[in-house]
Amino acid sequence: MKFGTAEAAPGELATGTITLTSDPIGPLLSPVMLARGALPGPRLYIQCLIHGGENVGPIAAARFLRGLDLKTFKGSIAVLMCANPLGQRMHSRLIPQDGTNLNRIFPGSPSGSVGEQLADRLLALAGEHGGDAVLDLHSGGELTITAFYVIHDAKGSSPAQLASQKLSAQVGSRYQWGATEDWMEGTFLTNVTRRHNKAALIVESGGGARVRPEDLANFATALTGTAQALGMLPGTPPTASDIRYGGNAVHVKCSQGGYWDCRVEPGQDMAAGDVMGHMVDMTGQVVETITCPAKSAWVGSIRRPWMPLYAGDQVVEVVERK
Repeated sequence: MKFGTAEAAPGELATGTITLTSDPIGPLLSPVMLARGALPGPRLYIQCLIHGGENVGPIAAARFLRGLDLKTFKGSIAVLMCANPLGQRMHSRLIPQDGTNLNRIFPGSPSGSVGEQLADRLLALAGEHGGDAVLDLHSGGELTITAFYVIHDAKGSSPAQLASQKLSAQVGSRYQWGATEDWMEGTFLTNVTRRHNKAALIVESGGGARVRPEDLANFATALTGTAQALGMLPGTPPTASDIRYGGNAVHVKCSQGGYWDCRVEPGQDMAAGDVMGHMVDMTGQVVETITCPAKSAWVGSIRRPWMPLYAGDQVVEVVERK
């Protein structure tokens, strides 16, 4: 079994690289990992770092694969460690060369900009190696801190969409977001689900220019649960309690520049009018109070506290309760 230059026999873990596109120097490569169990079984595909700087995902994926007992493991896992090498090098959510958000321009184009070519290639890799399920790992990046949540494509009821919804309940997160928003049309997740008819999830936790033990633990829970749900590992997938189902995301922005005095945490329950933080000027004066605009919601992500922000910058993302 091969994935890029990584080749694994039954019971082996292999590493290597794969070509995504090219830059002025030559091929644009990503590291890959391939874990092949000694026993036949399902295939899981994991993608990391579609947004540069979201470093929890690849670290957690590598630890998970290296901790598997491949003698008893069933099936295989292929991991694309860095879907956006250009963004990773700059710690940027975007692709610096063309300014695109890679996770908004799928299905991409083989003859388009560097971002569009990357999207086209990533979608093809997921189709080829995705097998039974696909996970897209995110972690907030340099500027944002997220809750431990899972997103699935809920705009329809195809077999792949229903399988994605079922899988979202088996990764151990209480924040289960069935997305129907228009911005999802250009995401890797939605295109994998609809074009390749595969169960696919975004799993997210952490960020804020840090890698915390609790975020690595969240990913370990999610990866173990996915493998158990697919029958690759023994045991029952984790079931979260007190589930917070979510739908539409509301991106709350400031209208005054200043320092962001955040008063909420990712995952916190919110109601309309609840204070989420203040914009404060250099003298300590509150210049704007930020409140929750949704009737009932949970905090999906916060901008890193005390960042200097400009008018129009996003400060909080709230996900409406379902």
